[in-house]
Amino acid sequence: MSELQQPSQPPVFDDVEACVDAVLEKTGNRVVLGLPLGIGKANHFANALYARAEKNPEISLTIYTALTLERPSGSSDVERRFVQPLLDRLYADYQDLAYNQARRKGLLPDNVEVSEFFMQPGSFLKNPSAQQSYVSANYTHVPRDLLDRGVNVVGQMVSPAPDESGDFSLSSNPDLTLPVLELAKERDYGPILLVGEVNPHLPFIGGDARLPATRFDFLLEGDTFAQPIFAAPNPPVRLTEYALAFHIAGLIPDGGTLQVGIGALGDAICHVLALRHTHNADYRDILQSLHLDKDDVYCRMPLALEPFEHGLYGASEMVPEGFLHLRKTGVLKREVYPDVALQKLIAQGKLNGEVNEQTLIALHEAGRIDCPLTESDTEFLQSMGIVDPGYSWRGHRFLDEHGELEECDLHSSKGRQKLLGRCAGQRIKGATWLHGGFYLGSNAMYQAFRDMPEEEMAGLNMTAIDFINELQKDRDLKIAQRQHARFVNSAMMVTLNGAVISDGLENAQVISGVGGQYNFVAQAHELPGGRSVIALASTRVSGGETRSNIVWEYPHCTIPRHLRDMVVTEYGAVDLRGKSDRDVIAAMLAITDSRFQQELLEKAKSAGKIESDYVIPEPFCNNTPARLDAIFEQGHRLTLLPYFPLGTDLTEEEAQLAVALKGLKARSRKVWKLWPLLRKGVGIWKTRDGSEERIHRCLKRMDYENTDSFEHRLSAYLVAGALDHCVDGRRPLIGLKP
Repeated sequence: MSELQQPSQPPVFDDVEACVDAVLEKTGNRVVLGLPLGIGKANHFANALYARAEKNPEISLTIYTALTLERPSGSSDVERRFVQPLLDRLYADYQDLAYNQARRKGLLPDNVEVSEFFMQPGSFLKNPSAQQSYVSANYTHVPRDLLDRGVNVVGQMVSPAPDESGDFSLSSNPDLTLPVLELAKERDYGPILLVGEVNPHLPFIGGDARLPATRFDFLLEGDTFAQPIFAAPNPPVRLTEYALAFHIAGLIPDGGTLQVGIGALGDAICHVLALRHTHNADYRDILQSLHLDKDDVYCRMPLALEPFEHGLYGASEMVPEGFLHLRKTGVLKREVYPDVALQKLIAQGKLNGEVNEQTLIALHEAGRIDCPLTESDTEFLQSMGIVDPGYSWRGHRFLDEHGELEECDLHSSKGRQKLLGRCAGQRIKGATWLHGGFYLGSNAMYQAFRDMPEEEMAGLNMTAIDFINELQKDRDLKIAQRQHARFVNSAMMVTLNGAVISDGLENAQVISGVGGQYNFVAQAHELPGGRSVIALASTRVSGGETRSNIVWEYPHCTIPRHLRDMVVTEYGAVDLRGKSDRDVIAAMLAITDSRFQQELLEKAKSAGKIESDYVIPEPFCNNTPARLDAIFEQGHRLTLLPYFPLGTDLTEEEAQLAVALKGLKARSRKVWKLWPLLRKGVGIWKTRDGSEERIHRCLKRMDYENTDSFEHRLSAYLVAGALDHCVDGRRPLIGLKP
């Protein structure tokens, strides 16, 4: 390409209004704006474009996105007291998205439409605007849907390269941007303006997420856009989540592939997998106690008990903070390669990732390279760091760095050694320990990315969501890479016949969205050795009443029963794949809370789906929280199960309050049921001898110490009682650093 044909550098603006002018000059008054999900949105650009449309009704603006984040707010006085200092400390400089605030209040103008395919869980219940404009779609179908909608602008936060290349990284969100641009090119779709909002606080991540400046149409750069990244503090982990995590960890084989999501359960799973590797005796002790006296008739998969010799490889749409924890503890260490033949040889144990003569021999025997080498063979081998870069191809001979021609034959040791040259003994290049689509987490997670050494970062590839979530492209490669895959996803409810409810309620109100859950379930059924693991707590507290999350029926489902696979509650794991309806029901009853087993059993009998004289086996009739508490309270087990196993952005007092307020929110609002907490709280309030100093520090953090209002004093009593009741002093707040 001649110099005149080289792509031009994009215009750079430090004024967002000028950038909006430039965009509208290209698009006209019809704008369909695609914004990444989570933290990758170009907030300043989106707000300026929205404000322009709000003022000018001739502009038609459609915003298509997902997971719009907003600063936390409190719906009660107690919650506001907890949240306000967090706003001041963690979110003081964060710019909320104006369209989100407008639709929350029902104030979106008629010329603006906001559609999301995944909403911040529970944040828009009973909000007509958000509920009516929700789009139910598989994650991997979103690029297609965006083009069908007529997307003509993508606004994304990007990170500048730390070198002199002038490149930028899509960093947290290559997930949809890459496939949208690729699909548009395949369809000869027409121009999509890519607007990059440059933020040096965003960690720079290379690999597929790295783009040259010429790929952008406009760039926003300057101090205005250099804002702290939205932080999502880790939630406290309950013992219920730890019980689930132990059962799930027992299903994950060494040498396998792992996908998990964000949240308390994901944190618990990663912590327990680390325990399996670093405190194996304790891990075995707890897991085997959870299985004590229970026949594994409903899940004949042997428990995975050993530490990780080969390690795990991560292939997860969402990169949770726990994966960095697993990397540091030596669990997430299995590496995969971008070549099918090479990957198969690695998986078969014929190669170990080290460059030596056997590398060349095995690749030749597998038919991946010829003898003599072809030009394409040479390019491949040099790109993987197998053949010395000082040689250039000349037929079946190589020109060494001194300009001398020398015969090099794969059949002789001398020829192979000459080919290897300085590469001998090195690691094969291109290894990846984690493929991810997007990330979201705490400030500590973002800092860990910024501090990650270059050689470590080279093994992390943030990439397109269709690579992660489906097998259609590069199928053979993905099958070779994703050995013994375990895709772990959470659910709200599961029916007794194995249908999964994860995204909405029976009245059609959307809680969150389908996201990638269906993708991973379908993928698990296609991958040899792959399994989908649906995890849920067996019960929930609603309106102060305990209800079962295992239900007889539900008006809709996210995953139909014909895709049922493995389901896990705190009481165990069951394998539903290929089972009859009768056997599925019997298995699901075995992991149901015992308070609800008989009612569900009677419904199954009435429907003729299980024999009328069926009796739940006695070992499965003690599925109670008390039994789990008794197991975890033995010996020093609780000391291994911190509330925040991955750390937290919260202060010590805030961490304790987060645990207490979570417990308080789950309790009944009826005063007579809260009386024990009130009575205890009154006693603590009156105690000024220093014995309850921990709780008084927390009350001071909530600004309760000087309150004289009866209503506020009553709240203070409840919070004090909850701090005493819910924060178990035997459990550490923060996990040990790996």
